Amino acid sequence: MALEVFHYPTETHVCNYANLMDYLIDTEKDVDLLVEKGIIVNCLGDNESIAKMFNTICSRITPSPSCYHQIAEDMKNHYNKRWNHLKATLISVYFTNLWTGTATVAAIVLLILTVIQAVCSIKSVPK
Repeated sequence: MALEVFHYPTETHVCNYANLMDYLIDTEKDVDLLVEKGIIVNCLGDNESIAKMFNTICSRITPSPSCYHQIAEDMKNHYNKRWNHLKATLISVYFTNLWTGTATVAAIVLLILTVIQAVCSIKSVPK
């Protein structure tokens, strides 16, 4: 990274990548998620040490214009959309496996049919 900063200041791809990873990783849970999804490979054995490494690796380097800036902006925009939070909650809570997903869909259909029956009963009452 030092070679890149001092000899190639306009092409700091490794520094920018380390800065992006520092942006993504704050805690051991973040590393757990990235390892679980296959985004990074843990060769150190301890996820906490990887989190500490990425949180301190860019502390003494002045950031340059990043080639990953657009990726970071896209991630921020994706995270800030309310629909994405709702969809993630639905998937993680109500559709974790086939049975909970089927029960959720059946409950929604039953609720809709109950509302339709209630509306039809109210309309059929003589005035």
